[in-house]
Amino acid sequence: VRLAHLASLDLRSSYPPALYAHVLAYLDANPPSSTATRPRTVLDLGAGPGLSTFPLAPHFDRAIGVDPSLGMVTAARDLLTERISAGEVDEGRIRFEQGTADSLLRVVEDESVDLAVAGPSLRRRSTLQSGQVLKHSLHSTGQAAHWFDPAATYAELARVLKPGGAFAFWGYGECFFPSRPELSELIPPYSGGTLGAFPPLFRSLLLCPRSDHPTLRTGKYWEQPGRSIVEGLLVRFPLPLPSVFPSASSPAQRFDPATFHRSFFLRSASSPAPSLLPAESSASSPVETSTHPLLLVKHWSLSDLTAYFRTWSSRHAYQEEHGKDPVEGIVSALRERGLREGEVVEVGWEVAVVMGRKRK
Repeated sequence: VRLAHLASLDLRSSYPPALYAHVLAYLDANPPSSTATRPRTVLDLGAGPGLSTFPLAPHFDRAIGVDPSLGMVTAARDLLTERISAGEVDEGRIRFEQGTADSLLRVVEDESVDLAVAGPSLRRRSTLQSGQVLKHSLHSTGQAAHWFDPAATYAELARVLKPGGAFAFWGYGECFFPSRPELSELIPPYSGGTLGAFPPLFRSLLLCPRSDHPTLRTGKYWEQPGRSIVEGLLVRFPLPLPSVFPSASSPAQRFDPATFHRSFFLRSASSPAPSLLPAESSASSPVETSTHPLLLVKHWSLSDLTAYFRTWSSRHAYQEEHGKDPVEGIVSALRERGLREGEVVEVGWEVAVVMGRKRK
């Protein structure tokens, strides 16, 4: 399977423009102080094949995508070459480099970035090299904030952001079916893998498995703590508050707590925002939060869902240990709950966005 083809699939699983508009509105509400004299620059951390780099690039003079995987950087560069040849992108406006969020010294200049972003790919975690597919592993195609070392990442952001520059990290929870609650209830137990939480259908499959229903408990095969952090809508990913990073030399001193914000795009208009950690909800420095309607929605068939489930790292770890594919079980369960071959169903994900600014 060609890497460029898989990268193109990643780009088709893109985030809606409303997400980028939300982040850009935050940035533009109080632009960095040196924007008028230096090129307006966006930095995409864990860029993968450019899932967010390409959509954000038209809003900036320069865009830099950084990813730890050389294979993904190669794929992104190949896509960039194709887009330049097609006249879709100006040469020199976008570049992709190998690197990590906590080590950007040879990639990004001091105080040169207006906005730094990070968000995971909807294809889930896969590490790819040119010309082949490798097993799913810790790093993602679009390595997201829930895998970053917070202190080291904020230290680098304090270096590369312009005074007043912003960061925005986003992540999404588990998928669900907005108009099909009978299907939605199958996903948490399949992904979480707690036997007691399984609906009767699942419990019967676990106790009396058939050849087409392998054991479905995949929860323990997720890498942690990243999985639980993103499933909790990034609440456990800390903002650079002095109370969290108390050292006088910590990067927290370089950021402005008054600008910190957590946005939640939830499945229901009446859904409350998740409870914040004590450091963020204290009366002395409460972090501002806001809730918004659901924005990340896809319309997928059963075959699309099957392909999506097969990108989960927990599925690959499970298959390595047991020699069988747990996706067959969840697909069979969805069929038994009424999802027909060829039927297109709405799939949604709750999204969280964590934003803040460097001091001016």
